[in-house]
Amino acid sequence: MDLHVSPTHNFLPSWLKQIQPDDLPDIYQEMAAVIGVEATVTLAQNFAGTSVYFPKLERALLGLRNAAIRREFDGANVKLLSRRWNLSARHVRHIVNPPRGQRA
Repeated sequence: MDLHVSPTHNFLPSWLKQIQPDDLPDIYQEMAAVIGVEATVTLAQNFAGTSVYFPKLERALLGLRNAAIRREFDGANVKLLSRRWNLSARHVRHIVNPPRGQRA
């Protein structure tokens, strides 16, 4: 029985489309409940036998957040940015004008 699912095609055997997350082995159930059975099967086939680590999303997106803050900074809107991004004014100033050794 071939379960191959091509990452370029949205295809699952018709019988597999009827499976619920709880029908899958324990290791896949939580993932399938979040992203669906089809996406879980595709991930399992593409990453089978490997360990995949997902860093905390907040940490992974920190650079993008800081770049957005720098783009929005106009030289006089530190308080506005601190409220918008839920940061202290001091932290916003640090992002837009980091110490010399930390500049990108």
